Amino acid sequence: MFVPPSSPIAPPARSLPRLEALHEGVVRDQVRGLVAKFGQITDPRGPSGRRYRLPSLLALVVCAMTPAGHDSITAAAEWCRRATPDELAAFGLPYHPLLGRYRVPSEKTLRSVLGRLDPAELSAAGFAYLTSLFPGGPVVPALLMPDGGPEREQRRAHQAAAQAEPVRRRRRAIAVDGKCLRGAKRADGSRVFVLSAVRHGDGITLASREIGAKTNEIPEFAPLLDQIDDADLAGTVVTADALHAQRDHATYLHKRGAHYLLTIKNNQRGQARQLHQLPWKEIPVIHRDDTRGHGRHEQRRIQVVTVNGLLFPHARQVLRIQRKRRLYGAKKWSTETVYAITDLPAEQATAAEIASWARGHWTVENTVHWVRDVVFGEDKSQVRTRNTPAVLAAVRDLIRSALKLAGYANTAAGRRAHTERQRVLTLYGIT
Repeated sequence: MFVPPSSPIAPPARSLPRLEALHEGVVRDQVRGLVAKFGQITDPRGPSGRRYRLPSLLALVVCAMTPAGHDSITAAAEWCRRATPDELAAFGLPYHPLLGRYRVPSEKTLRSVLGRLDPAELSAAGFAYLTSLFPGGPVVPALLMPDGGPEREQRRAHQAAAQAEPVRRRRRAIAVDGKCLRGAKRADGSRVFVLSAVRHGDGITLASREIGAKTNEIPEFAPLLDQIDDADLAGTVVTADALHAQRDHATYLHKRGAHYLLTIKNNQRGQARQLHQLPWKEIPVIHRDDTRGHGRHEQRRIQVVTVNGLLFPHARQVLRIQRKRRLYGAKKWSTETVYAITDLPAEQATAAEIASWARGHWTVENTVHWVRDVVFGEDKSQVRTRNTPAVLAAVRDLIRSALKLAGYANTAAGRRAHTERQRVLTLYGIT
C-alpha cells in the first residue's frame, strides 16, 4: 500500500537547468504557488458531494494544457491519469486509504466544473498569480532558457526584450478587443465572444469577460475594466477599435483617471466628418516610419494636430496615419488612411508615442488571438457547455502569459519545451 508523502516533492538528483533553478528560486521566495492563488475563486458547486478542491482541479487543467499537443479537456484528463502519486499529492488531491492511492478527477468532472466557473474570476486570479510571480515584469529571456535554447528562439527573445525596453519608459497602455470563439455555439445558435484587456508590449491579459448572447461588446466595456484595480488603470492609455469610440467610454475612462486612444471610422459619422475637414494639407508630417518584414514593405506618415471643441469628450489631439504597403516584388502600393483621437495633450504625448500606441493595439491580435487560434487550436474546439469556452480561453491566456514571462518569445516553442512533467510543475511553482 502506498503511503502519502508528508513532505513536498524533492527536486530531482540531477542538476537543474538554468530555467528551472532560477524559476524555482523565484517561486520559493515570492509566490505561494498556482494552487493557492486559485483559492480566491468562488466554487460554484454545492457543499455536499465535493470530492476535489476547486484550486486543485484548476491547477491540474492549467498544467495539463501547458505541454504541446494538450489542447482539449480530453487531453487534460489523460495528462492527469498519467500523474505519479507524488505529483497528485502536490496538487492536493484526496487520498483514499482503502484503495491505497490518490483519487484522479475524470474527464466528466473537469467538464462539469469548468462549465460552471466565472471566466472573469479565473482571469483575475491568473493575472494576480503572474504579477506575484514576476512583480517587476519578465526576467531576461536569455537567462531563463535551458542551455540557452535554440538559436532561433534566442534571437526572438532578445528582439522581444529590446522592443519591450522603450515601452517600460513610456506611459503604460492596455488594448481592449473582442474575439469570436468560432467553434463554440450556444444552444440558441449564437456564437461565443470574449472581450479582453491586454497589456501592450508583453501581451499579458489583465481581464476578460464573456459577452452575452443578447448583447455586444459596447455595454461590456466598462464592466471589463471594472475588474482592473484603480492603481493599475490610473494614468494608463486604453486603446480600442472604432466599435468602442463611444462618448460614454471616454467619460468612464476620464472618471477612472485613465486616457484613451480610439480609432474613428464612419460608424461615428459626425465625428468622422469633423476629422476629415481638419486642414491636413497645412499640417506637416512629424513622424515617418519605414519598415520591412513579413514579406512586405510598409511606410507610415503621421500627422498630429491639437484640437479643442470637438464633438468627442475631452479630445485634445487627432492623429492621422497614412499607410502604404507593398508586397516584395510587387509594383502596386495599397494605401489606407486611419484617424485616431486621444485626450492626452501634446506636452504629455508626442506624435511618436501616439503612433506606437496605435500600432501596439495590434498586440491583442498578433500575440493573443492569433496564438490562441494557431498554437492552442481555439477555433477548432467545439466545447460549448455553459461557460466552458470562455473559461478555456482564460486558461490559454494564463498559459501563454506564463510562458511569455518565463522568457519564451514564441509560445509554441515554450509549450514544446515543457513536455516533461517536472518542468511544468516547476513553471507554476507546484512543489
